[in-house]
Amino acid sequence: MSEVNLFRQYANEAIRGASKTKSENEKRALIDLACTWAQAALMSERVLGSSFTSSPRDADEATSLSFGDLP
Repeated sequence: MSEVNLFRQYANEAIRGASKTKSENEKRALIDLACTWAQAALMSERVLGSSFTSSPRDADEATSLSFGDLP
């Protein structure tokens, strides 16, 4: 598994954990962690050259996740 895919997997696991917890503090911490892993995946893609983000604004849009489905 590539580093990028591993980072994405970690982000997904953090989101799943956030959706299961009842603690608002834990939920926020897991969402923050998921965002960090998603950003690491994007940065790794840029370093490895497997994707291109044309501007920092595009990177911010790519890392914005929708958490509307969380309880």
